[in-house]
Amino acid sequence: MSFPLGFWNYTHVGQQPATSVRDWQAAGMTLTLGPEYGPDSLEIEGMRAILDAAAQAGIRVILCDSRTRWRTLVESGEKQYRDGIRAALRQFGGHPATFGFHVGDEPGAADFESACKAMRILKEMAPNLSPFLNLLPWHPGVEGVVGFASWSAYLDAYVASARPDFLCYDCYSQMNPGPVGLDMYFRNLREYREAAVRAGIPFWTTLLSVGHFRYRCPTENDFRWQLNTALAHGAQGILYFFFYMRAPHDNYRVSPIDEHGERTETFAWLSRVNRTFLKTHAERMRHLLLRTVGHVGTAQGGWPLFDGAGLVSRATTANGTPLIVSEFKHTNGADYVMVVNNSQTESDQATVWFRGRKPSVYRVGWMNVETPADRGDGWQAARGEDFVTVRPWLAPGQMELYRLAQG
Repeated sequence: MSFPLGFWNYTHVGQQPATSVRDWQAAGMTLTLGPEYGPDSLEIEGMRAILDAAAQAGIRVILCDSRTRWRTLVESGEKQYRDGIRAALRQFGGHPATFGFHVGDEPGAADFESACKAMRILKEMAPNLSPFLNLLPWHPGVEGVVGFASWSAYLDAYVASARPDFLCYDCYSQMNPGPVGLDMYFRNLREYREAAVRAGIPFWTTLLSVGHFRYRCPTENDFRWQLNTALAHGAQGILYFFFYMRAPHDNYRVSPIDEHGERTETFAWLSRVNRTFLKTHAERMRHLLLRTVGHVGTAQGGWPLFDGAGLVSRATTANGTPLIVSEFKHTNGADYVMVVNNSQTESDQATVWFRGRKPSVYRVGWMNVETPADRGDGWQAARGEDFVTVRPWLAPGQMELYRLAQG
């Protein structure tokens, strides 16, 4: 399976022909939410056509079926809920494009048990599929909304009760002005990463692709920064909010597909960032497990400052731009280091010192091809340390990925 890249859909199947999948593919999507549909025969037929097109394009789909939502369980009772799931599974459970069914979004305290029960029922009835439930982001006071004293306790209780295949949440504060929103963004990455480690499952995050409220319209730099900072903190799936503008409302604007059904500049930027990732690091990232993260400059969201204790002894930038240095372990045992420019606006040249015993450093580049990194070998006599330095220029949010071999 490709690295999961997708979006929140929100359209209805009657408004979305199967040819829409061409836009999904052109935007670099690999696993996404489909349009809303119900049990009407015409809607089932339309959804099947979309799934057929998605399968041909190599895209998997989370089905937004009204019969599988937790609210249906609450309103109709368990017997009718199970009957609806059986019908949905007969129609789509075996389709090659089906990833799972959408259970709901952001349950509060009153809905917690029902949402978790719906997740368990779906997994019981379709163990080969992944039911999908999206959670709230942490923000001040949200513990009262979900009914738990701490966010970690909430996430642990959710995992224990819902038994999800992965955690998923949304956070857009990174596109607000000022440092508070950035700190909240990084705190959410930390909270969900730590909960995922405790549970032994992956986590996904939803990033912003449409301006609204105080959130600015993301630029290409913003998309690159959002994607790569999420990856640097261990996210193993990415969704975007959202893709299609329906009737204009509030101050929502410049979504990838606008209210006229046309591709916007946002589409071009998002597409380029996604497809560049797919052609460089995506295949490797599917097999990498995060070990450590360090922030160079200012630590945000409770993440630690970089301390030079691991594979990288030092990391600096020519003009003081902040960095993120993350260490990963490949499933085959190999060591990897990711370096991300943590500025949303500034380019800079980084210098990274890899320590080791006669270390060799290989850059993972275009088409997942490794090349020996441009390097400055040395021996730091005062520290008695072999090292290799690399000096990449990094655009805002740009990531470089290196494999490190010893001896």
